[in-house]
Amino acid sequence: MHISHARGRAASLVTLLVASAIAVAAFAVPAQAAAADSGLGTKTPAKGTPVKIGLIVDGKGTQIGTNDESAVADATVKWLNQYKNGIGGHPIELDTCVTAGDPGKSVDCANQMIADNVAAVLFGSNRNFQASWDPLHAAGIPVFSFASGYPGANADAASTFIFGPGSASLMSLNIGAAKNAKPKAKKVSVVAIDVPAATDFYKTQAPALFKAAGLDMELVPVAAGTADMTPQMQKVVSGNPNGVTFVLGNDSFCIAAFNGLRTAGFKGTVTAIPQCFSDATRTAVPADFLEGIQIAATGPLDTPKDPSIKQYYAVLDKFGASDVDKSRITGLSMYQGVTGLNIATQNLKGAATPASIIAAAKAMPWTVLPGTGGLHAQCTGTVLAGNPAVCMPGTLAATLDATGKASAYTPVNDVQPS
Repeated sequence: MHISHARGRAASLVTLLVASAIAVAAFAVPAQAAAADSGLGTKTPAKGTPVKIGLIVDGKGTQIGTNDESAVADATVKWLNQYKNGIGGHPIELDTCVTAGDPGKSVDCANQMIADNVAAVLFGSNRNFQASWDPLHAAGIPVFSFASGYPGANADAASTFIFGPGSASLMSLNIGAAKNAKPKAKKVSVVAIDVPAATDFYKTQAPALFKAAGLDMELVPVAAGTADMTPQMQKVVSGNPNGVTFVLGNDSFCIAAFNGLRTAGFKGTVTAIPQCFSDATRTAVPADFLEGIQIAATGPLDTPKDPSIKQYYAVLDKFGASDVDKSRITGLSMYQGVTGLNIATQNLKGAATPASIIAAAKAMPWTVLPGTGGLHAQCTGTVLAGNPAVCMPGTLAATLDATGKASAYTPVNDVQPS
């Protein structure tokens, strides 16, 4: 979906109560729904020469990282190798490096992947995305990720593949929310966790895109770990009392932002990414504030009867990741990033090399991405103008009720790119 199309459809998106996401929806899931399901599919084992694939994650205890990403990646790879033909018939051998959120270690992880002769690298949560991406890109090693906040990666037409709608969904959400506010909003305040992965787009491309839509934009970066955001939110309310405030961070960050907005008396429209929502959010933020927050999602995680979510649960439970917190979004986005590599290489022939993986990904058919509730991906380079690395045009539209759950999801803009 080109950004001009996103603007044109923005009003209808918000009519469907859309908000945006760098990843996927995440809400509490009933414990009984987490049992293994029989929906693993038909076994199609990969029997060719194994191929080494890198995995770079921030790891446990980091603000943007998660304790579960490596476990989800390991389980997903085992499933792909047994049920989904690996990478073009080649079993995947995962080569993992943990950055601990350190910029220097992020570079070291990229150099490790180059030294290990991996054929491609998967990114999980990586607050220093650019530090890892730059060396890999220079070496011609393809990068697959669910999301990227780094404009240079999104603009790469050579070897980067992003299996999430990213900024296309973000822009559609917030422009539409502003146009549908009563009275119409003139400004969007972006309250973002102060790391490059979250703020880069809003420092570079976003201001001009909002201006073209007739909106002012202000970026309010807040340090990770800020427990009381009341002072920052009072400034937001003072300058934009009835406009749109978009919150971008993990659940603890969003809790502080939401409660700060509530304390400061914000009366406008709140939008947020799904990473904001977990059991902790639903406990710490009053129901009267949660109700009506708008989100967009790329997976119906709080709909355990959805076949794609049943399959996600089944993969985790079958392949040694049953302890993963199924109510959090980052596990599902990791799953989608890994399966993105699989669907992109389904037609790969011969040896799995960086060049053959890139060629296969660019020629991949219009294909459903697992865990998304039926959304499609195709890496034609035409999904989002100026961002050829983005492979997914569509999103799921929803809004929250007083319990912090999305009441229903509707596919939006799931249209094959030309």
